[in-house]
Amino acid sequence: MKKIKFLIFLLALSSCNQYLGTVDPDYTPTNEVTEIFSDLDKNKLRSQVKFGDIIFPKAVNPSLNINTLEIEKIIKANKNSIVNFLNEKIIVSKDNSIYLIDKNNQNKFEYELNLSKNEKTISIFKFNEDIHILTNRSRIFVINSQNIFELADYDIFINTAPIVLEKNLILLSVFGEIYNVKLDDYSISKKDNFILKPGITIKSNIFEDNTNSYYLFNAGTLLTFDKNNFDYYTNYILEDLNILTSLDELSELVDSPFSYDEYLYFLDRSGKIVVFNPISSDIFWELDINETILSYLFSNDGYLILMTLNKILIISDNGNIINSYSHNKKLPISIFNIQENIYLISEQGISKLNLKDKKDDIFIKNKFTNNLEIFFQDETIYLKDDKSLFKLSE
Repeated sequence: MKKIKFLIFLLALSSCNQYLGTVDPDYTPTNEVTEIFSDLDKNKLRSQVKFGDIIFPKAVNPSLNINTLEIEKIIKANKNSIVNFLNEKIIVSKDNSIYLIDKNNQNKFEYELNLSKNEKTISIFKFNEDIHILTNRSRIFVINSQNIFELADYDIFINTAPIVLEKNLILLSVFGEIYNVKLDDYSISKKDNFILKPGITIKSNIFEDNTNSYYLFNAGTLLTFDKNNFDYYTNYILEDLNILTSLDELSELVDSPFSYDEYLYFLDRSGKIVVFNPISSDIFWELDINETILSYLFSNDGYLILMTLNKILIISDNGNIINSYSHNKKLPISIFNIQENIYLISEQGISKLNLKDKKDDIFIKNKFTNNLEIFFQDETIYLKDDKSLFKLSE
């Protein structure tokens, strides 16, 4: 029966460009950006902003300080490669192989997985100090010394990373089923079902507020869990927001909503931002920048930093744009920070931006592909694109 369901799912994928819900290939943001920025209150713009420490999407060590960046290629990868950092090792998946790389001397060990056709690694995690591998067919492997063993085969089809808890895994099937795996004995039980909505598959973060945890199954399907026991809540937070907002519908979220000062921040790829309290149904502020949001940072002082196709914007905690910088990069991918400095990654390399003088202070040439992930490890930054894993250090 599961195989029949999987065949039905594959047919559905083939009819919608390989994901649930289509995005027009020639999509461009609405051409209203000049009006938005021509109406900026020049008195609110600041040439220099002390925005504090970055806490979302990934907290950055405030003591991280790299004055001169050097790029080193660690290992070849591909678009499906998964990277994690456990037990002083860098673990990288590539096709049917798992590589363990010593962070200090870069000695490399390779393990072979016996995977079926179209099966791939979807998560690497640690339990009881052992490195575990999860595939998109919900098979779990463990690395034990010089060997790799299969521990469980649940035959459940998944296409998003699981939610990894201290002693449990939460699996989300492609058919909208929620499963709980107890890692003590690898037993599995079905917890609930959720309603699938159209949306592209993204690598979502898990964020939480005082009571709930939030996770995007895809860009249009927001899931809410109790933060203590991870029971699933059927709620309509996104639906309520879309009814209450004066903006157009938010349908393609950049990431899970994150919490700041009792409000959730919703960022839509189209450029819409809504700061919403789901308990009181109050919208603190909302803004449509009318440009595609490619990357974001958020600080502990409430500053939201956005990268679009053309600009870097800094928005205050009350929704005012206080700095706007035209970066003039043809193919921007992402941004990150070191101390109070913003770095922009494009397909041509990495630029250190001088927002005060509106120029690049440093440019490091290196080719990157669009599907980029950033990892912060102590005093080192790692970048993984569709071809390689890189290390940034002094």
